[in-house]
Amino acid sequence: MEENKKTLIASGCSFTHQPWSWAYKLKELNGYELLNVSMPCQGNNIIAQKVLYNVSQQLKIKRKEDILVGVMWSGVDREDFFMYDVNRLENIDGWEENPTNIIEGQKNWVIMNSNWDNPIARLWYENFHTYVGAMIDTLKNVLLTQLFLEKNNIKYFMTTYMNIFDTIKEDILFNPEVEYIYKMINFDNFLPVDGCYEWVKNNCKERGFNSVDLNGSIDIHHPNDYGHEMFTKDIIVPFLKNINVR
Repeated sequence: MEENKKTLIASGCSFTHQPWSWAYKLKELNGYELLNVSMPCQGNNIIAQKVLYNVSQQLKIKRKEDILVGVMWSGVDREDFFMYDVNRLENIDGWEENPTNIIEGQKNWVIMNSNWDNPIARLWYENFHTYVGAMIDTLKNVLLTQLFLEKNNIKYFMTTYMNIFDTIKEDILFNPEVEYIYKMINFDNFLPVDGCYEWVKNNCKERGFNSVDLNGSIDIHHPNDYGHEMFTKDIIVPFLKNINVR
């Protein structure tokens, strides 16, 4: 990466990983170098840790003024855990990379999703998972990331892939174990949308979806090239101008 060119570090799930996502659109529009550390289905713990690790590495070679971070948080129910003996795990759900890594060459992080058949995932979601606990973990990851970036004077913006803080879950957000952490979050640094999916659905309609996914199927859940382009031009770029980021 060029030493004096602004680097965008993007972290998220498939909404950020796809080669037509907002991260690549923003790179093209603003002329950034892009370090995209996203991966489909990874949860918010790994999303946060990848930001911490990669920003710390970039600060060794770049000025803080030349780093911008964009985070698109994922589903709160996506879990992970650290494990040394990963060879005894079978990726029976056929995910593209599981276990995965935060630090290069250290594939010790096992990801789990609630609809997977992996026996460890089934054990966790059927016996130990609660939405309150998952929301607490997500909010702690958001807060940790914000405190780290603000301590290091790194410009950043955040949003969500879908509305993970929607009104249906208000009873969760008002839970006393959750509410005090939620109130610590700096939402001034969040894009003014409920979520990427909701914005594209409301503003681009069907034109913003219905691309063909990597398996050749019609994808009605992820914004397509047009959806991400409009989301970037209409939401992200104006937001960055408002916080004096070029």
